[in-house]
Amino acid sequence: MDVSGYQLHRRYAPLLRRVQEIADQAGRLVEQRMRERMVPTRIVVAAEKHCPEVVIGVQQQVVGVDTLPLRAERVDYLGITTLARGGAVIVLNANPLASDTRMTDETVVHELVHAVQFGRPGSRELAMKGLRNNYGVEKLTLTRAWKTNRGIGRDEREAQSLEYLAREIR
Repeated sequence: MDVSGYQLHRRYAPLLRRVQEIADQAGRLVEQRMRERMVPTRIVVAAEKHCPEVVIGVQQQVVGVDTLPLRAERVDYLGITTLARGGAVIVLNANPLASDTRMTDETVVHELVHAVQFGRPGSRELAMKGLRNNYGVEKLTLTRAWKTNRGIGRDEREAQSLEYLAREIR
């Protein structure tokens, strides 16, 4: 699994090393527990101020636009998994994770669960419709938006329920 930093200050070097150390093991644990394969995934560790830049850049590439999303991108997450060409990109917010190894491990596991979920039948297409809606390319109907949000909630609960796997990381 490719793990890199994006415009990362050296004070985050220990966090980047930790993510590099655990990414493959966490991925194997998640795949074994879920009994599903993960889509090709890249992890990017970025300072909070650079997270939206990375996420929006990846999403613009996959949607094929150069516009900004309709909603302002706020960083209120530890990590976020988004579609990328041929797989997924996980962006980890270095600021809150830098001083808490347990939270880092749980966040990596959580986001890798989402990367596995993107491999499920219909999941990529549904996520792509959501992105196209967010960038103003193709509006979702109210019914489709409701179903999409229900699916996101279900996926989020599943990812949270598997965070315990982080305790098995060595």
